[in-house]
Amino acid sequence: MEKVIITGGAGAIGVHLTKLLVTNFYEVIIFTRNPKSHPAQTNVRYVHWDPSKQIIDTKSIQEADYIINLAGANLNAERWTKSYQQEIIASRVESGQLLYHSLKQIPNHVKAVLSASAIGWYGTDDQYQKRPFEEGDPQGGNFLSWVCNLWEGSVKPIETLGKRLVVFRFGVVLSNDQGLLKEISRFLPFRSIPILGSGKQMLSWIHIDDLCRMLLFGLQNNNVAGIYNACSSEPLSLSEFSKRIAKHKYGPFYIPLPVPSFLIKFLLGKKGQEMVLSGTWVSNKKIVNEKFPFRYPLLDNNCIENLHID
Repeated sequence: MEKVIITGGAGAIGVHLTKLLVTNFYEVIIFTRNPKSHPAQTNVRYVHWDPSKQIIDTKSIQEADYIINLAGANLNAERWTKSYQQEIIASRVESGQLLYHSLKQIPNHVKAVLSASAIGWYGTDDQYQKRPFEEGDPQGGNFLSWVCNLWEGSVKPIETLGKRLVVFRFGVVLSNDQGLLKEISRFLPFRSIPILGSGKQMLSWIHIDDLCRMLLFGLQNNNVAGIYNACSSEPLSLSEFSKRIAKHKYGPFYIPLPVPSFLIKFLLGKKGQEMVLSGTWVSNKKIVNEKFPFRYPLLDNNCIENLHID
């Protein structure tokens, strides 16, 4: 049975991915700061690491066949104060650097490393944009783009060790227990749906099932290497996205609830400007050309039903 290390495996994506890997007959080793806080599971074990102190479990590195790096402070957890911005960057860079140095110094047979990044790399759309962003496009100039630059840069040296490196730039992940969909769902019991800011900002999204299946696909296919946008085939304006969710639940009988930009900026500051009021239109053509079989390429009834929105 092959062994897969997941860093950041205690988060929503990591939990979902762990179940998928175990179902596909992998043994999962989850790196976490608090291994004792997690219950024992069949073919899953939790081990201690602390990137801020450059502490890692040597035995696990020696045993592993693959590493999936999801580590990083939650972008949505707090207001983006200067200190939290530093934590967002440090948590990602220190994790990547620790993995590189460990693979360089510890004898191992790791075949591939898959690492998360985000479509924040590209910055935000502008009014003159004629096409979606693609993987070869340069980084943008806002905070998130610099986070992604440093994040990807921390794992890039792994390629010099002869390891296959795959970086997935995650779009907005749709899951009923976290992120954007969870926030929108708070309004649904009142037959309303928030229209945030102009509502015109583009949302490049991916269903959590497809994201985890894409990570497994990248792990299992040796021809997959380099950078890929992890997004569905149907980017939508935030307004259209929200309305489709509401229409699925209530038909035409719901109330759009405008939330003005100034209020979002006041409540969320820089985070609100970059993550709510700005959009990023992204192409998934590269991963489609690798023949990845999307289960939910469109935000249709099938996709929405399988998001299990209460």
